[in-house]
Amino acid sequence: DASDYGRFTKGLANTLLLKYYMRIGDWNAAVNIGEELTSNKEYGYKLVDNYYDLFSLNTENNSEVIFAATSIDGAMENNWFAHVLPGDFPTQSGVTKWNGFKMAWPFYQSYESNDKRLERIYAEYTGDDGKVHSYENDRVNGSMGENLYFGAVPLKYDLSGVKGENNQIDLVIYRYADVITLYAEALVRKDNLVSQTALNFLNEVRVKHGGLPAYKMAEVSDVNVFLDKMLEERGHEFYFEGVRRQDLIRHGK
Repeated sequence: DASDYGRFTKGLANTLLLKYYMRIGDWNAAVNIGEELTSNKEYGYKLVDNYYDLFSLNTENNSEVIFAATSIDGAMENNWFAHVLPGDFPTQSGVTKWNGFKMAWPFYQSYESNDKRLERIYAEYTGDDGKVHSYENDRVNGSMGENLYFGAVPLKYDLSGVKGENNQIDLVIYRYADVITLYAEALVRKDNLVSQTALNFLNEVRVKHGGLPAYKMAEVSDVNVFLDKMLEERGHEFYFEGVRRQDLIRHGK
């Protein structure tokens, strides 16, 4: 509840255990923790309906976030926009922009075109000076100095509440979508079998957050195909949330 928001809780402790067991490949232990977090109603976690409610000021305290680093001026500062926005990206005045991190073009292009999570990933924008930046203009026909040469702008967080280089929105560290997709993966790895439960959890994230059609069992019944789809889905779901490297290592990629 609200009084525990930002604190270390039992749900956070179990989420860390789940991620640890996935890290060392203890699938039995990971499944046990996954069952605890998804079956025990004490926690009350569930996915939000709108993906970007997770990263917006007015909806940052929600049913999906398990732990967030609360943004406090002078203590824990969220500098997201300063790090990702090109200098000519159109915003309200007073927003610091260092033209830093981008989402690499091959990864951006791996999304399905109707994926709702693309909403705040900018593959094209018109700069303050009227210049149009895009894959075609900056990468194909441009040079390394162009703003979108390396990739798209991963805005992710809502621009509300930005002052200078600081943003008032709390940084999401762990959330329930991470739990259910890891649990589904552990189930498949433990039994070397794609169960309906595992498929349901994969589809819950894909459909609710991505707005995409659910996979049918016939499409992903092969274990390797399922694991590849899960790795792709987690990539699209958790971009810039710090899980990709461990995911790639675990999948041997």
